[in-house]
Amino acid sequence: MRILRSSDYRIMPWKNGGGTTTEIFVVPENAGLSGQPFDWRVSIADVAGDGPFSPFPGYDRHIMAIEGRGMVLEGGPQGPINLTRPFAPHSFSGDWNIRGRLVSGPVRDFNLMARHDRYASRLEMHEAASALRLDAASAALLVHVLDGEVAASGHVLAVGETLILGPGESSIARPLAGPARLAICRITQRPSPPPPAP
Repeated sequence: MRILRSSDYRIMPWKNGGGTTTEIFVVPENAGLSGQPFDWRVSIADVAGDGPFSPFPGYDRHIMAIEGRGMVLEGGPQGPINLTRPFAPHSFSGDWNIRGRLVSGPVRDFNLMARHDRYASRLEMHEAASALRLDAASAALLVHVLDGEVAASGHVLAVGETLILGPGESSIARPLAGPARLAICRITQRPSPPPPAP
């Protein structure tokens, strides 16, 4: 189990230079800095204008708007993805050539990306009004506090702070002084492919 505070995060330019991203967590932890591809990553992006999304071939991408009036993602084979409802997760392929169009002013969005060949991944949003049991699967479970405050495993997490559970770990998140809004990222290891026949 790990607790991450805001001071643990890194702010970096987008891959295409069109904005900035606050990287909450990445696996392996030196990915990006070393130039090696990452397995999965959680981040918050600040989008100030219309423009293309960075391509991430081979990755599943999950996104939800957390501040601003939202945007529309255009260019996918299934038509536009509407991100105008806050805290509503959507998914798309990093292989798609996506362009973001802001509805009215800047937007902040929460993101999970994971290699499709190694992981099944999912982004959820929970309004926790009572104790919430958290169980990691075969890879990890990451919980980021978007609003409110929670206690988990002897720690208090405020807005912008993160709990990470490793394989087989569990915890109980208890909201303090009212409901808490939590972004939950579930990352599950895919089975290894069988060896080739002799």
